[in-house]
Amino acid sequence: MGHKIIPMQASGHRVALITGAARRVGRAIALTLADAGFDVAFTYLSSSPEAQSLLEELRAKGRSALAIRADLTDPVAAVQTIRAQFVQPFDRLDVLVNNASLYEPSGLGDTDVAQMRRLWAIHVESPLLLCRAFFPFLKSSRGHVVNMVDLLAQRPAPPYLAYAASKAGLWNLTLGLAAEMAPEVTVNGIAPGVVEWPEDFPEPRKAEYLRRVPLGRAGTPQDVAAAVLFFCTDATYVTGQILRLDGGRSIA
Repeated sequence: MGHKIIPMQASGHRVALITGAARRVGRAIALTLADAGFDVAFTYLSSSPEAQSLLEELRAKGRSALAIRADLTDPVAAVQTIRAQFVQPFDRLDVLVNNASLYEPSGLGDTDVAQMRRLWAIHVESPLLLCRAFFPFLKSSRGHVVNMVDLLAQRPAPPYLAYAASKAGLWNLTLGLAAEMAPEVTVNGIAPGVVEWPEDFPEPRKAEYLRRVPLGRAGTPQDVAAAVLFFCTDATYVTGQILRLDGGRSIA
């Protein structure tokens, strides 16, 4: 059951819905949008303590907030749950951020059909079904969709073939949705390089990666959150674009 904190019903604030926001990049996006005046609904799956602490942080900022537990590898059931819980406190949606992701090794010798379907479900099917479910809200508010893609969608690494292919599907879906949801709704994507190192990532591999980054550093979750805010506020004449947020890695 989702935790709810709803300080002010029908506050008139803009509302954002972010999938997979209890931790890491999604959490930074939620807090950044809250600082910009958005009330925030977000999904999580297994990170219950982090979801509760995020609710408390959002509440401390004076924002209405809603946490929804949903498994986006089961897209039909998850989207039904998200929509049913979302409409209880909120009657509008201005921003949808499809951030939830599974980053799993999925090379030629490692992956199986079940994993491929799980990756496709969370990276392609869920964003599509969420856009369909919330299109009337987004259309009414002349809102914005931001999809979190990945540089691997264009530069796949052999150990992550199925993951990269599913993110390439989301890249293509972003372009199609931009055409389909215009003119009322903008749809853009962000393709980060490294913006937060995996836990226990070896230091020599970090150094090797950064040698190929012209700006000479890894990105941060805050870098991604700032780009999301740009697409949701200032970029009103931008749609169907994928921002490579990679410190120049894609040109090196």
